[in-house]
Amino acid sequence: MKDKLTFITNNMKSLRARVGMSQEDVAIYLGISRASYCDYEVNPSKVKVETFKKLSILYNCSISDFFVEFDVTKSDDR
Repeated sequence: MKDKLTFITNNMKSLRARVGMSQEDVAIYLGISRASYCDYEVNPSKVKVETFKKLSILYNCSISDFFVEFDVTKSDDR
């Protein structure tokens, strides 16, 4: 299970970086504290499906992009 969470964590960070947003920027968008968002990136099992939906809109990606085992920012296969 930890390996699965690791690539979800990496994808969350990569997708956020791809759009040039800080954790603070994303937290404001979600209406939560930066510390709460930081916790999401460390422990994605705490993230609700609705939050992944909001993030996919913000990052202009598919929800499934958070859960794939490859670098979502370098793939043209989406």
